Amino acid sequence: MSNDPFATIAGIIPSFEEEDQVALSRQVLSAARNDPPRGAPLTFELKKDEPEAVEPGRWRDHHAQWHRLPLGCPVTPLGKLATLSGTTYFFLDTLGEVAVLSENAGKGHITSLFGGRPLYLTWAWPRFGKGGVVTGYAAEDARDDLFAACTYCGTFELEDRVRGRGAWRDDDGRLIYHAGDAIWIDGRWKPPGSHGRYIYPGRPKIGRPAPRLEASGAGSTGDVLLTGLRSWNWERPELDPRLALGWLMTAMVGGALEQRPVIYVNGGEGSGKSTLQKLFRLLMNGALLATSNTTQAGIYQKVKQDSVAVMVDEMEAKEDTRTTDKILELARVAYSGDKMQRGGKDGVGQEFSVMSSFLFSSIAVPAIDAQDASRMAILMLRERVARDTVLEDLGLRDATKIQAIGRQLLKRMVAWFDRPTGEDWNALLARFKAALIAVGHNDRSADTFGALAAACHASLEDTMPDEVELQLWQGLLKSSDLVETSGKERTWRRAFMHMIEAQPEQLRTNRHRSVGSVLAAWRANFVPGFVGEKASYEDVIYTLKNFGMTISWGKDEFGQPMLEEWATARLFIPAKHPGLNILYAGTPWAGRMGTPGPWTGVLRQMPPHLWKAGKCDRGLDRKASGILVNLADVFEWDDATPLPMAA
Repeated sequence: MSNDPFATIAGIIPSFEEEDQVALSRQVLSAARNDPPRGAPLTFELKKDEPEAVEPGRWRDHHAQWHRLPLGCPVTPLGKLATLSGTTYFFLDTLGEVAVLSENAGKGHITSLFGGRPLYLTWAWPRFGKGGVVTGYAAEDARDDLFAACTYCGTFELEDRVRGRGAWRDDDGRLIYHAGDAIWIDGRWKPPGSHGRYIYPGRPKIGRPAPRLEASGAGSTGDVLLTGLRSWNWERPELDPRLALGWLMTAMVGGALEQRPVIYVNGGEGSGKSTLQKLFRLLMNGALLATSNTTQAGIYQKVKQDSVAVMVDEMEAKEDTRTTDKILELARVAYSGDKMQRGGKDGVGQEFSVMSSFLFSSIAVPAIDAQDASRMAILMLRERVARDTVLEDLGLRDATKIQAIGRQLLKRMVAWFDRPTGEDWNALLARFKAALIAVGHNDRSADTFGALAAACHASLEDTMPDEVELQLWQGLLKSSDLVETSGKERTWRRAFMHMIEAQPEQLRTNRHRSVGSVLAAWRANFVPGFVGEKASYEDVIYTLKNFGMTISWGKDEFGQPMLEEWATARLFIPAKHPGLNILYAGTPWAGRMGTPGPWTGVLRQMPPHLWKAGKCDRGLDRKASGILVNLADVFEWDDATPLPMAA
């Protein structure tokens, strides 16, 4: 018996040749055979059985399209865009690729635009020699007509109108798949070009969905692949293989999703990261940019208008984190499909959307901000161990078989989008998200893990999940148990804790080297039975004054001063102060000298009963504006603490 977990489905996957292919290059060659020799007419059949021969250059009166190019012109005008550096004209060339001509384009550019159709050029814009013999084509006449056609089409923004390879949705929510040389739209394959309001240009081909959907359940493609993924030594053996499979499924149709979850595969030498990456590359059938030692600009310049997935290896923790931070920023933008703007040459900015699913991998996970961590699942691999002395053969030497598995999985995702409303991908995702919110997830983590769980289900089943399966996922993804969510602090809490835990240089020789240390020692004065050195009120004021902070007590409901004790003490934090700039140096909350610091806005995100805005001068050189934080309440606060009813 074979120990290859993929062998059982090797014979049931249809081959690529069984598809009804749209061979664009063959179409160009076929059309070129119908182009007339130089000087000969081109025959049109506008009415059945009434062919009409049109002499070279004589098409303008009765054989022009609305944009004033000849009928059957193999080049499609898209529009023009004028900038400070000049005007650019956009076309689809004979292969359906987006081509641009500048306002001073020459003959070579036009010949390239009509690649494979040189005789069409000599018919449409003939250049006549002695005796009326056609000797070539008139490039200036062709350029004038092409530019005029673009003007009639109006302005054209490449970023708003062009969709590259990968999955997309139409205005009605139906899935469109751009395979490079063909577009799956309205239930059939069509050639690249203009479909609806979008342009789907010709691009190098990637794998298409399998032509037929196989049965689901035990022994299916998804089931066998999940078995293969389980052969890695995951930290969470029941959960992580499912999440990896879920990411693969979402990555195949990333451009059609509202959120694109990110996964980070972390593991040391010998854990199988490279093998996993090779497997995913094969399964994605070219719809994946695999790279390492790259930059943010390198990724989006390579992806361009595609929605293919991105796999970045060697995202190691380094002293200089700027490159890593920028790549993580790109993944964050891609998560929700937002747009990015970047400066361009000649002062002309560029805008682009990022619709890719990201997978990162490394030995050591770099520092990740909370805003990035909330969008990803972290999967840890440990060194692989022999099972019964023989490791499972994953069949990676048979690339064709693995690629066929990927195409069948892509077919399953496409099928989930084509189901009736209420039983489709949207309904499936909504059901998983609701199940996760019920066990403590917030909206963001439910978006992330709900999509991964729903996609894993889609790889295995054709029907909606029952309560038993949902309860299984609730147990696997319980928010309080997940490393991705259980240790997560709210942003205001992280900012506050950093402020009181930081050990700046000016406190290096003090008995208490942080704000939190002196506050905790002062609190001991009010806690019976405390063992240890206590701090006086004077110690607290002396330490806090370095950072523009102080202790204040409010008044009761009758306007009388409250008792000066820990329970009623308030920590005053100014909106701006050089000392706080030092405390927050190197963090996202650091400010600039002389201006209010970002920490104020972040700390105002505390629950309302923990703070109030105000001014204070007690123990300070002058009165300052800021916030007053209830010390006893904020020290005892936990992110899981429910808000009081009055709040």
